[in-house]
Amino acid sequence: MVVAEPMRAAETAQAVALREQVDELLAEARAAGSRGDLTTAEGCQREALDRVRAGGQAAGASAELDDLLADVLEELDRLAEITAEGVEGEEEIPPEPQPVPPEAVAVAQSLTAGERFDLPVVVNAEVTSLIEYYSGPYRERFALALDRAARYLPFIRQELQRAGMPVDLAYLPLVESAFNPSARSRARAQGLWQFMAGTGKLYDLHVNGLLDERNDPYLATTAAVRHLKDLHTMFGDWELALAAYNSGAGRVMRALKRGKGVTDFWGLRRYLPRETRNYVPAMWAALVVAKNPEAYGFVRVPDKPDCLARVPIDGALDLEVLAERAGLPAEQLAGMNPALVHRLTPADGRYQLAVPCGQEQSVAATVASIPASERIRHYLHVVKKGDTPSAIARRYGSTADAIMAANNLRSPRSLRIGQTLVVPRTPGAVLAASRRSAPPEPTQPRKARGTPPADAAGRYVVRSGDTLYDIARRNGTTVAELKKLNNLVGSRITPGDVLVLSR
Repeated sequence: MVVAEPMRAAETAQAVALREQVDELLAEARAAGSRGDLTTAEGCQREALDRVRAGGQAAGASAELDDLLADVLEELDRLAEITAEGVEGEEEIPPEPQPVPPEAVAVAQSLTAGERFDLPVVVNAEVTSLIEYYSGPYRERFALALDRAARYLPFIRQELQRAGMPVDLAYLPLVESAFNPSARSRARAQGLWQFMAGTGKLYDLHVNGLLDERNDPYLATTAAVRHLKDLHTMFGDWELALAAYNSGAGRVMRALKRGKGVTDFWGLRRYLPRETRNYVPAMWAALVVAKNPEAYGFVRVPDKPDCLARVPIDGALDLEVLAERAGLPAEQLAGMNPALVHRLTPADGRYQLAVPCGQEQSVAATVASIPASERIRHYLHVVKKGDTPSAIARRYGSTADAIMAANNLRSPRSLRIGQTLVVPRTPGAVLAASRRSAPPEPTQPRKARGTPPADAAGRYVVRSGDTLYDIARRNGTTVAELKKLNNLVGSRITPGDVLVLSR
């Protein structure tokens, strides 16, 4: 006891200091979110989450750190709700289970008795009701989902096995997206695993005006496996981890607090949002049907994995240009690379382009043969105050009609500041006179004149999508240090700003 008391006091002091740091970041995140600056809000929240994680690793688990983590996760949930307002989309929402007779539950349990699961599957009245839903009213869509699943299940199982996790988690996209890699929810969750942008970025998925790796079923799978593993580590229970995957870890932690000692999903179910109450039963029902499809009148679909190869692409390349030169269908090439939002590889760095198996050498040779001046057919433009389709068209040598059509714009007044537009390149067109000496970058906003990004003097030119958190992480510093060096009161930065990275 003589030694333990000072150690406890030190832990408390450390937790208090961490609380003050995190509270400051969350206050800044709330302020940014209220003024619509979601990029800054997201960056502050991610830094807060990283600090809590680091604090937990340094000090070990404690109730104080659990409470702090719950607060951070609640703010992540709050930002997701802000971005969800007014958004339309298609999503897989589990229906409310209906009453079923005990005989139906007994039949479902008998059909499941011989099946082996590596998850704690429960077959009760709620699960039985959803089994009847998937094999009844939802039958056609479930059959289509099983057919789609055959493309992705082998890879997902492989990733789960590599991570030492239950392989039956491979069927989670049945509930999330019906195995549709293009699925998008009203809350702006996207892809096979329905990642929110913020959560995707936490697991190294690039989400910006040019790339959205949530749409890539293979990259998203790798991120989803890491996310599920983290949630299971946090809760120590797969049903609670699945509930957290659906509604956020913050909500599950609050349910645990309200449960006052109740730690199982079924006991905590009434404290969770309606969708989450039904999410775990829906997962068990979908898993039961998918692993024994014949028992419910479905045809078992054999695995039919895609055969993809990767070709490294340096700089910007238009997929339509490559498709024509390589003799490949443009839609096939685009379908293999769903993360390329505008069918254009990034100008910066190297992109691993998916191509059909066996054609990687010929595609690489084709890419090498395309002159630099012919690699792209359109530019990308980030909308600024005062921009109109006509003004943008004059700047790039395009037409307003072409810009409107390429971006599905119904009205010239529908432009939004910060929006990324595709600007079709007209063959033989000449850029506006003021721009002839400095053609626009095809994949990113124009950089500040005369200031190179991340130059030898330790300066960095802010680009679209950057946050202080991202810049600090990439350059081995902290947000606090960047603010101090650049006399910043808040975390708001805009493309073209020049930041000092070191003294």
